Amino acid sequence: MSEKRWYFRKIKRIEAEKKLLLPENEHGAFLIRDSESRHNDYSLSVRDGDTVKHYRIRQLDEGGFFIARRTTFRTLQELVEHYSKDSDGLCVNLCKPCVQ
Repeated sequence: MSEKRWYFRKIKRIEAEKKLLLPENEHGAFLIRDSESRHNDYSLSVRDGDTVKHYRIRQLDEGGFFIARRTTFRTLQELVEHYSKDSDGLCVNLCKPCVQ
């Protein structure tokens, strides 16, 4: 998964906010990172204007991922594609991955 431009591995929440608020990132810029607080989970960080919102991505025991349990995805790529087309409860649609 490390080849995905939106995957930033083990960066901390505060680092994610600093990166996403750089001028080269626009509204809807996003990244996925390893969760700091829950092993095997991820966090989705999204630029919403001049702020950054964070969402926990949970991993199902039987495989797959979700932010809201009503919508699950087999892969993180499927999750990104879904929320790029439809915000579906997020603050905005996902646009471009955060500039590294």
